[in-house]
Amino acid sequence: MSDTVVVDEIVIPITVDYLEEDEVYQVSCPWLQGCHAWGETLDEAMRAIPGNVRAMIQACRDKGSPLPPQLERVNLQRPLTLRVAPA
Repeated sequence: MSDTVVVDEIVIPITVDYLEEDEVYQVSCPWLQGCHAWGETLDEAMRAIPGNVRAMIQACRDKGSPLPPQLERVNLQRPLTLRVAPA
């Protein structure tokens, strides 16, 4: 997997877990600690994670928190397509 940001697209790793106790899928981005999405279906969780990644990047920038090198150049002012790839 390439860590290169190409124009307006980035491939990010994710992990997927089914939480039996809560009966939901949890999708997480290991590049952003605490960045998760949940859904009753895997599709629901997968649809939510790109927006959560975008929000987490913006929050880190707003607070001046460091971002992983792979995400430093992401331009949130442009349309951004996140193609989620398994970690």
